Amino acid sequence: GELTLGPSADGPPTEVLTQGQAMPASSDSSSTSEVASATVSYNRRDLIVYALGVGCTDLRHVYEGADDFAAFPLFPAVLLHKGTSFDVVDFPSPTLLRLASSGLALPGARALLDAERYIERVRDVPSAEGAHTLTYQSRLLGVVPKRNGALIHTAGELFDGGGALLSYTPP
Repeated sequence: GELTLGPSADGPPTEVLTQGQAMPASSDSSSTSEVASATVSYNRRDLIVYALGVGCTDLRHVYEGADDFAAFPLFPAVLLHKGTSFDVVDFPSPTLLRLASSGLALPGARALLDAERYIERVRDVPSAEGAHTLTYQSRLLGVVPKRNGALIHTAGELFDGGGALLSYTPP
């Protein structure tokens, strides 16, 4: 099987990879340096539901009235799965699909598995009352075609509304 790398499914490919051939992170292909951005939103309810969902019982993560209320440290990992919706979303979410396929033409792709995510926290995500909107920027590092799909390696950064770095997923 082949995986075509290009600016879009309709655009001309920049490179074609066959199964077993890897595109290294240091490739000069323009698709590896393209940065894709997504807006993500959440509120205190999202922070609490996430903390409870991972089994947290620490009041500072599950009770909005706690003096030191804060997001559970791994909460940023789910932001791409919800995007800007405050309702239940399909998996994979439109936000996650758009970022995962940015710069790639994925013919026949019907599913996505978010297999691994490593997060370095720089500062806490805001936890004040009200909705919060952040920006996630993702950069494609490489693609490894597999028999029934491909592994897509990315790095990303999460910024608050003022442009301050909150967390990142290193290469």
